[in-house]
Amino acid sequence: MIPLVGAVAAGLGLSLGLVLNVRLAAHSGQPVLASLINFLVGMTVTLSLALLGVLGQASFPAGAEAWMWLGGAVGAGYVVLTLFTARLLGVAASTTGVTLGQILGARIIDAFGLLGQPVRPVSLTAILGAALLVAAVLILARERESRVEQP
Repeated sequence: MIPLVGAVAAGLGLSLGLVLNVRLAAHSGQPVLASLINFLVGMTVTLSLALLGVLGQASFPAGAEAWMWLGGAVGAGYVVLTLFTARLLGVAASTTGVTLGQILGARIIDAFGLLGQPVRPVSLTAILGAALLVAAVLILARERESRVEQP
């Protein structure tokens, strides 16, 4: 149960972070600059946590393959894209779309055992869950459009 609570807390944090970054982008006039500030602050926090040994001691991953270092690039793309989409769709529809993308991506990775993950076959429940998220994205985006069009 604790890992699930942690995952939900991480999701809540992503929504809060998105709103903070959207506001920062509005003040700077540039989503990419807001993303850069986001990563500089995040780097400072994570470096501090690593130096303090939070969640255990670790060593530098010098032996990791080059493709394993691309997580930061993916994170940068996430932040920039969500700043763009949240401005157009709103935080709820954008976050729901991100969640849908995460689930679809995770299901593809699990189904084919990509990037060294164990193979986990796709279930009917997983397909139903993704279909419900597609419906949620469409409903929230439509709700946002109808509200924006009204005076």
